[in-house]
Amino acid sequence: MSLESSSVLATEGNAQRHGITSSATTSTANLTGQTAVMRHDRHMDWLNEHLPHQMWAPRGLPGWLRRFPGWAARATSESRFAVELAEWEATLLGRETKLSSDLPNGEQRPVLVLPGFGFGDPSTFPMRRVLQAGGYHVVESEIWSNIRCSDRAVDRIADVARRAVAADEGRRLLVVGHSRGGLLGRGLGARHPELIEQVISLGAPLNHEFAFYEVPQPLVSVLRVAHQTDPELRQRQCVTPECSCPYMVASRAPMPAEVDLVSIYSKSEGVVDWRACVVPGATNIEVSGSHLGMGVKPATLRLVMELLA
Repeated sequence: MSLESSSVLATEGNAQRHGITSSATTSTANLTGQTAVMRHDRHMDWLNEHLPHQMWAPRGLPGWLRRFPGWAARATSESRFAVELAEWEATLLGRETKLSSDLPNGEQRPVLVLPGFGFGDPSTFPMRRVLQAGGYHVVESEIWSNIRCSDRAVDRIADVARRAVAADEGRRLLVVGHSRGGLLGRGLGARHPELIEQVISLGAPLNHEFAFYEVPQPLVSVLRVAHQTDPELRQRQCVTPECSCPYMVASRAPMPAEVDLVSIYSKSEGVVDWRACVVPGATNIEVSGSHLGMGVKPATLRLVMELLA
């Protein structure tokens, strides 16, 4: 049975659990053109097929482009980011409330926003503007370059989360993370369910942290060498699938039942193998678009607002 055939459409009750009404779900589908809410509960068996150099093209590309080598197709797929950023500027800049005008006001509920691999808080500006316009209080991660050891990064983010929870009279945080930010958000929720109510991940390979293609490889290789200079990280085998740190141990275990995990992914992106984003026990939602553009594309931002509402 294929991954796709083993997935089923989410029930109406599951959609309502995330605050998405039937009409809102239809609206999201219209915005994305191919949004599908799916669940997948069988063991992942695709890893043997994952090869960064495979002759693969994202599903959203024209048929003729599928004949290109995988790397060329993936690069072309990610070139859509410029168009998606321009779409955000043309549609939302100065009119950020457009995505949340028909949704309940966030009433200053804190939302922790986590940036992607190699990036910092400034890169989440489009997402933060939309959240603020929707009435949410944005909690910045205090990350300037998301390249730290994941275990140490989660420890530091947990301190940020504790302060935000204390300032909000003990209510657990909502978390939105893009790419590696989604991985860290999942790790934060797994290790600190007392702090986190919901994690929304955008394009993060939650089932296998190293299921990505060419774009991140050079920096990952450099980080692997750099982290090996630290005796503790070397012993843990940091920046490898065999890492034994508390973060990786928690990430391999099922998410605590009290933390709601949502994984948003695109089959036509060119950075992460989308199959690694489909998580057993989570709510998995397919959208269209590039990997880099997930944090700026209006249709995806609208979906995030619906999930938080």
